[in-house]
Amino acid sequence: MNIMDMFPKELAQTIADGKKHGVSDEQMVKGMVSVGNLLGRFVKADSAEEALMKEMWEIASNDEKMTLASLVLKLGKKHLH
Repeated sequence: MNIMDMFPKELAQTIADGKKHGVSDEQMVKGMVSVGNLLGRFVKADSAEEALMKEMWEIASNDEKMTLASLVLKLGKKHLH
């Protein structure tokens, strides 16, 4: 199984765990933005796709980052079942 197959399932499990502990969607999105900011500063892109995502993250406004994180949350929720 490759990482693209594993990511949605791991994301869904993390969301489910957060929900069990009372973490709201808003808190999860804010956490995702914080992690995205850290990754953007400290992780080297290993592929053209990662480099593109990193560059997009760097130029995104805070609102755009929140939108991206909200979409990641939505993707994870889709795989909760």
